[in-house]
This record gives sequence, C-alpha cells and structure tokens, in this order.
Amino acid sequence: MKATHGDAQYISNVPDYAGCLVLTVPDSTEVEPGQAWSVSLADAVTARVAEAAAACDAILAPLAARFGVYERDTWPAQLAEARALLADPTLADVPADTTGWVDPVPTIRTITAVTGEELGGFAAAVVKNNDDWLRVTAHVAGQRQAFVAQVKAAGTVADVQAVQLNICLHEV
Repeated sequence: MKATHGDAQYISNVPDYAGCLVLTVPDSTEVEPGQAWSVSLADAVTARVAEAAAACDAILAPLAARFGVYERDTWPAQLAEARALLADPTLADVPADTTGWVDPVPTIRTITAVTGEELGGFAAAVVKNNDDWLRVTAHVAGQRQAFVAQVKAAGTVADVQAVQLNICLHEV
C-alpha cells in the first residue's frame, strides 16, 4: 500500500505509513500517532483515490519539471501554430511589407528566430512532442482510472486497501 499526505505529498517511501490509509482528520479532532481509527468505506475509497492522484503527479512531475512553467505556458500556442503551419506552409512566408501584417505564427517564429531552426521542422517537432506527452500522460491517467474503478468496486475497507497501485510510465 502506498500513502499520500493530505496536501498531496507522495509519502509511500516512509516506512511508518506502510499498509496505512492516510486520511484527512476533521478540524479540531485530536489524534495521536499510531492511534487506531475507525474508517468508513467511503473514507477509504476517498483516501485511495487521492493516493492514486498523488502517485500520478509524482511520476509525471519530473518529466514536466524539465521545462519552466512559462515555457509550458507557450505550449498551446506553439501547438496551434504548428498545426496551422503544417496544414499551410505558406504561413511561414513573411511578406516584404509588414505594415498592418499580423503574423499567423508569432510564437514559433520568435522561438526559431533565437534557435535558428527551420519553421516547418520546428512545427513538426512540436506536434510530435505534444503527441508523445499525450501518450505518456494518457497511459498514466488510464492506470489511475482503472485503479479507481477497482477501489470503487471494493466492498470493504480491507478490499479497498488490498487493491494494488502500480503507476508506471509508458515508453514512447
């Protein structure tokens, strides 16, 4: 059994939490470490669903962390521009007179102006990277959804705890 802290920290590697459900304690309820706690089926399911979400975040976060948040903010624009450019390569053509001209691929053009890459090649790489990322995250999401379905189908707290959570990355 893996454990998550209430604020979504993934703490399954902490030996003291092995075989435990990590639950949110109601406000002002005093609890001692190691204290037995009566857990309802609904609370057990909720805890395991949160555990699965934290496990997914823990496995995907290092991949996303390779890119800064502000660069990731440009991904939707890059993808839209890349798809448009691949559908119509003439969008790469800069008119001789740019007065009143609105660049149809400003994000990609600005990035490639710095990197020196060709617009079409960069656009193809953007689409491929997006497709790869979606495959990886969809694989993780599918594992979480299958786990949640098993947990929700469990009839007892012990059954909920017995469902194995094994989130892994998909090889691209």
